[in-house]
Amino acid sequence: MGTNIIMAIWSFKRKRYPDGSLNKHEARLYAHGGQQTWGQDYWDTYAPVVTWASVRILLIVAKIHNLESKSINFVLAFPQADLDVPVFMELPSDVTPIDEVDDNRQRYVLCLNKSLYGLKQAGDNWFEKLTSGLEDIYFLQSQVDSYVFYREGCIVLTYVDDCIILGKNMAVVDSVIQTLRDGQEDFELTDEGSIDKYLGVMTKDINENRFEMSQPFLIRRIIQFLSLDKNTCWKASLDQRP
Repeated sequence: MGTNIIMAIWSFKRKRYPDGSLNKHEARLYAHGGQQTWGQDYWDTYAPVVTWASVRILLIVAKIHNLESKSINFVLAFPQADLDVPVFMELPSDVTPIDEVDDNRQRYVLCLNKSLYGLKQAGDNWFEKLTSGLEDIYFLQSQVDSYVFYREGCIVLTYVDDCIILGKNMAVVDSVIQTLRDGQEDFELTDEGSIDKYLGVMTKDINENRFEMSQPFLIRRIIQFLSLDKNTCWKASLDQRP
């Protein structure tokens, strides 16, 4: 009695590459974190996010020192982490217990065994697991940017479930990926290969000394949303002449 029971919510998205082309359709089950009560079913919520200054600096360092790189993605990252307190959730929509003929779904609740998207503490739980996994293989956490980890010959830059791994050679990079898969934390991840489409940003090598970062799809969407096409901008400039 008195236990907080939160709603379950389905989320459907179309994920796209930086150029706007379709990557995949994604369906996720979320917990309604807005119905959680602090001190009862969550405590800490903080999880750091890498700064773009760190991303740019590390890519520049990789270019200068000819470091090898790969990006990886942790599959359903948040549910890979354990919960720190018990959380109870209603049955998701369209899910009916097999023994219920009258669809009386309110007789049942789910006790979550793992963290779930939407929970207040989900980001914090995941970051604790990721930090533990990296420290187990001798990475140190940067005191300047909490989402950057390093050890001799290798740097890992993380943004929630997306990571860039930089190493002095590809054998070092592949070794880190394999160790994360086989380590104590038993991460489930995919090797995304090139970092040319990291976090919605296209990275293109121009020559051995230069590279370019762009977000063409995002820029087009902003221009369309604000009606800033060429004709509109030209008319506005004419209207503003003295």
